[in-house]
Amino acid sequence: MVFTDRFDAQEQVRALFDDEFEPARVHQVHGASVISIDDGRWCRPLLQADGIYIPSDRSGVAGIATADCLPLVVANHNGDVVVLHVGWRGLAAGVVEAGLARLGGNGLIAVIGPHIRSCCYQFLGPERYIIEQRFGVSNFVGENLSMEHAVSGVLDQHGIREVLSVGQCTFCNDSYHSYRRDGTVERQLTLAASGGR
Repeated sequence: MVFTDRFDAQEQVRALFDDEFEPARVHQVHGASVISIDDGRWCRPLLQADGIYIPSDRSGVAGIATADCLPLVVANHNGDVVVLHVGWRGLAAGVVEAGLARLGGNGLIAVIGPHIRSCCYQFLGPERYIIEQRFGVSNFVGENLSMEHAVSGVLDQHGIREVLSVGQCTFCNDSYHSYRRDGTVERQLTLAASGGR
């Protein structure tokens, strides 16, 4: 698993993988659909989805792109992996639950990548009401939303106690692309392969 930043070159990332580097990708739409790596690797145009499931018996790398949304990688002890793009709309739609359903339990561990954190994520208006109703007010620090807290709550409800976080805020840290800070179209990548690879 790799979380890139704005300074990572394609060649640096490629050096981490031993086969020809062409990650399976999706057209991210802030929904709850999770596809298999085979669909993400071969379908053109890209399928609309916000997660890619990699069974342990499949080789290859899956990637999602983020610039403030939360990248989440979850694996089970069989070596199956799912990589998810979690924005507030996808969170509300159930993308985390959809990814976990693909894995089917068996000792899960999750890793949360760089995203806009509660220090910087002011979250007001009707969107706040949606998240409060679905996940509770404990996910807010004043006017700001903690996506990590909300995602960790969903993971906990599904019995996932081992949750690691890189603890980096894309808005605070200019090592990362941030749409909210810069209005950029650039993205960092989260790349993952199955444990059976």
